[in-house]
Amino acid sequence: MDLIKGYAEKIAVFVIISAYIDLILPNNSYRKYIRLIVGAMLIGIVIEPISLLLKR
Repeated sequence: MDLIKGYAEKIAVFVIISAYIDLILPNNSYRKYIRLIVGAMLIGIVIEPISLLLKR
């Protein structure tokens, strides 16, 4: 249960930090690329427990 709680906290902290970064970014052409990178990082965080289960 602690493992699931840890991953949920990791995802929540990442989402809060990425939302803050999105707020402080100026409205320019790089914003969509930064959102793409942040989204890819979030997908990586979500997939991490699945990959650990498949290694076992």
